Amino acid sequence: MRFYIILLTVVYRLNSCETQGISAGTPVFVLKGEDVLLNVTKAVVLEDLDLFSWKCNNSNIVRFNSKDNKVSANYTGRVEFPGNNYSVKLKNLQEADSGVYTAVVAKESIEEVAKCNVKVQDRASLPLLTVSSVSDSSPSCSFTVTCSSQDSHINSTFSCDNNTCSQEGGEWSEGIPDTFLQVHQSNGLIICNHSNHVSWTNDTKIIKDVCPKHFDPPPPNPVPIILGFFTILILAIIGVVLWCLRTRSTRKRGIVENTVYDTAQFGAPARPQDPTDDEDSALPLSSTYACVGPHTGPPAPTESRNTAQLESVYAQVKNTTPGP
Repeated sequence: MRFYIILLTVVYRLNSCETQGISAGTPVFVLKGEDVLLNVTKAVVLEDLDLFSWKCNNSNIVRFNSKDNKVSANYTGRVEFPGNNYSVKLKNLQEADSGVYTAVVAKESIEEVAKCNVKVQDRASLPLLTVSSVSDSSPSCSFTVTCSSQDSHINSTFSCDNNTCSQEGGEWSEGIPDTFLQVHQSNGLIICNHSNHVSWTNDTKIIKDVCPKHFDPPPPNPVPIILGFFTILILAIIGVVLWCLRTRSTRKRGIVENTVYDTAQFGAPARPQDPTDDEDSALPLSSTYACVGPHTGPPAPTESRNTAQLESVYAQVKNTTPGP
């Protein structure tokens, strides 16, 4: 929970110190180089001889009177006035600007109307995560890590078995004030966090690299692979059979379509053979076909006609070529 509060604190780029009464209250943490708004929530009305001033550790920042204001030389170019209620924005804060800021009204007596405790922090430095020792036996793997920063370090021990790790130690440890170290595990990683109230950094290591035997993926199940192989084989055989049947059918259809039949030709009868012609020059006899048409004579009796229809009618074709 504390870590998430720190993250929320970092989100605010413009820090505001809204004072209530004259208690400094909770410190306002500001990232080095950022701005802070010193806000006055109490209505202040200045008469001709009255003065209003903001101070840091009793050093003047700015003074107001009823007519104008005057900024101290140490803060020239770093002070802005966002409104008319004597609030000021202090820009580009450095670590030396940390302190208690007080708003004072000087009338017949001196009265504090606002107070704010500002702490300026630099970014957290990058930590270093190292593996101190490893004991990798067959049932489990144990190892110790060290998370260190420039000012402090912490140790934590992990015991891993079957892709599950338990942790001992590595809780939040405070080095310099308001700066923390923590070690924890998440998604197969060992994480070393170094954070303060305005920033955080980390260093990580993969648990699998430390204990490879206990984080290797399980061997694949051979049953789905075998079933998939036979399924593909059966589909391939079916495809080959269908292709062969289709190819054979296509060949048969092509043979039938390419068959050429002799066509009856009608022409003049062949000329008589001249006895003087050589045998080599003799013309072959022409094929003569007779076309048998329907009967055109008088109708025969019914019984005879029916009988005749059952008989086959042939036409005798003779060679009409005259002899020598």
